Amino acid sequence: MTYTVLEYPALVYKSKNNTYIANCIIKKMVGYGKSEYIAVKNLENILNRNKTDFAVKVKPVYKFLSKLNAN
Repeated sequence: MTYTVLEYPALVYKSKNNTYIANCIIKKMVGYGKSEYIAVKNLENILNRNKTDFAVKVKPVYKFLSKLNAN
């Protein structure tokens, strides 16, 4: 049996009130937390709530994807 994991990129940044935000642009969902780790884990929990056949992981991204292609 194969184990399939879907990875979604999420832009991670810090807001003005010292809360970290993990923003998954593909699924249009957001996770919040007091640290980057907690924000990413909260987003993973939200994405895994949907009844799918695959496990979902969030890959943190710290730059916009368009800026990554330019470098």
